Amino acid sequence: MISPVESHPWLSLGDYFEAIKKFILRDSGRPLFRIINEQFDIDLGHDEVDKILIRSEKHGALYHLASVEVSSGGRSIKLSVSTAVSEEARACLRQEFHMLKLLNDWIVPSYLPRPYFEGEVRVCTEKEPLCMCLAEWFDDYYEWHFSIDRAQDQRICIWDLKNGYRFASKREEYEIFRQASEILTLYYNTRDFSQIYPWHHAAGDFVVRNREGTLDLKLTTVRRYGPVKLFSQEDTDPLVAMIYFFLNLSVRMRLDRLDGIGRATWAGDLSLKAIVQGFFQGLSIMEANGRYHLGRVRDLLSLLKSFDQQELKRLFYPLLDLYATESPGDLWLIQANLDGHVRQLCQVMQAL
Repeated sequence: MISPVESHPWLSLGDYFEAIKKFILRDSGRPLFRIINEQFDIDLGHDEVDKILIRSEKHGALYHLASVEVSSGGRSIKLSVSTAVSEEARACLRQEFHMLKLLNDWIVPSYLPRPYFEGEVRVCTEKEPLCMCLAEWFDDYYEWHFSIDRAQDQRICIWDLKNGYRFASKREEYEIFRQASEILTLYYNTRDFSQIYPWHHAAGDFVVRNREGTLDLKLTTVRRYGPVKLFSQEDTDPLVAMIYFFLNLSVRMRLDRLDGIGRATWAGDLSLKAIVQGFFQGLSIMEANGRYHLGRVRDLLSLLKSFDQQELKRLFYPLLDLYATESPGDLWLIQANLDGHVRQLCQVMQAL
């Protein structure tokens, strides 16, 4: 793995763009134009395309992300291409492609990008091929992170690439945490404990759009979908697994890195009420759709409200062991804020 400022040992930027071109125009571009015609309800032929613009958008730990903009007759259609280079990344991208197809069919409306097709492109005959995936592009959705404003306060900064970076209002901050929590809850499977995990705000996994004052969130990636390795499925009560999903959600939702790459940071008190609200709103939707399978949501709420602070804090101990293994860099921050988090969580629960 190399950083964005280092040169790749064999893949040049020109190779990267040429590989994307080869991938999207394979089979004379028929798969690409079929997707455009089906998804955007237009009849576009190869000879009607004015321009195809490929932009490098982002480089991550596993994938490189590019946008593909197809222009015709004054109209443009934008799609995304994820590229994996290493053996590990290629395996992850193939798995993610299939998980996105599965989850898009399971939860409607979907909060995930719709995958279209995937394949391999060979740049150098003596090197392993690149794995690529063409998927939906979330237009006008932007990454966000905590940042420090001029008054030295920690606030969410929305990376609006059209109108300029801006700080979110308190209402927008609340909605970001509420919707993100609801989305992750909606994809939780109460039967086998499967969930979208891991995810991290620092990686820009959630993106936000503000259209005429209405905030809307999407989740851009599914690195893995399955039970968290905390308990075995055979030995764990499904209600206990749900409680730990909630507790883990309440902690991880508050973690970010300043400006996406800086020091680890912890979201303020406003976030926790939004997280709890989003969680229970997600469960209520699941219950209404017959996907909850754990009795009644209000019974779970009553159970959580019955825990005092000491009981609730003890429930977090297995999670601390998990964080020590999976997120050692965040462990100190979680431990430093745990007492206040538990105290506030009890207060928020009692107010419901």
